[in-house]
Amino acid sequence: MDERTRHAIDQDELRKAGPLPPRSWRLAARRAWHGFVRHRGLDAAAALTFFTTLAAFPAALAFTSAFALTSDRQRAVDDIVAIAGTLLPDDVAEQLATPIDQLLRLDNPGIALTIALVLLLWTTSGYATAFGRAINAVYGVQEGRLFWMFRAKMLLVAAVLVLVASAIVASLLATPDTVQQVLGDRGLGPIATLVWSIVRWPLLVALAFVFIAVLYTTTPNVRHPKAVWASVGSGFAVAVWAIGTAGYAGYVLLVGAYGAIYGSIGTLLVALLWGYLTNIALVAGVELDAEFVRLRQLARGIEAEEIVRMPVRDVRRDHWIARQHDDDVARSRRIREESGG
Repeated sequence: MDERTRHAIDQDELRKAGPLPPRSWRLAARRAWHGFVRHRGLDAAAALTFFTTLAAFPAALAFTSAFALTSDRQRAVDDIVAIAGTLLPDDVAEQLATPIDQLLRLDNPGIALTIALVLLLWTTSGYATAFGRAINAVYGVQEGRLFWMFRAKMLLVAAVLVLVASAIVASLLATPDTVQQVLGDRGLGPIATLVWSIVRWPLLVALAFVFIAVLYTTTPNVRHPKAVWASVGSGFAVAVWAIGTAGYAGYVLLVGAYGAIYGSIGTLLVALLWGYLTNIALVAGVELDAEFVRLRQLARGIEAEEIVRMPVRDVRRDHWIARQHDDDVARSRRIREESGG
């Protein structure tokens, strides 16, 4: 058992230590900011945005293929354009009709849906892996899990993330007007429409907390005693994401001229930058969570000034990498010695 594991502290016991003094909150915010800069949080968010972009393409194909299976082509085009219109300007949403119609002409949408789901799981597992690396950097640990076990777990995590993210997107896009337009005569009644218009926002927030909890607790090589569905860091991430989204939307609508400058690609650029802001908020939340764990440990007299004492899941890969490094050094040393150096 390594040094970090032997000195890890039960986080449940730390939460029973009582409230933290107000000045410690300021220290947590200060150290979280310093840690975000020191751990290159902007670079980590950029890497996560890359994997988000990779996952967007199979997600769009899966979404379109699912519509092709459930309705006729023209109805599917109209429904998808109506859904896109909830987030995009009307002229941009209308421009999607032609490429959507071409996608819906696939000979076998079932095969396309299967391929899209496989690619979506794989790219999302890449996102989960990258997020785990970002959290490992915050806690100062290496990825010690064996590769095949690690990738298998990340695929399972990816499946959960895809389900939760799908529910989030559905809640975001399913405005009462859109639901009425898509369902037609089968639409919601007045009471159901009122209930949904009220419930969808708390549901969206709850799903966001679930998504973040899965990311924070399952992707890193740091072991949490149990899943924490709401933490200071996750609350901070959701708040920053909401404020950032509102501010960015206002900038795009009032100041930005992406459509005039870049044309139809301007919408993609807006989505890319929004994804970057989202991942910045998620990484910043990790930093804040780590600092509050540190504060609880310090309040119990634990030496956590330098390192947050958290148990790791596995160290076998660390040992393998260490042996590999020692072998490389030995081979390099022999070359120097044989040359008479």
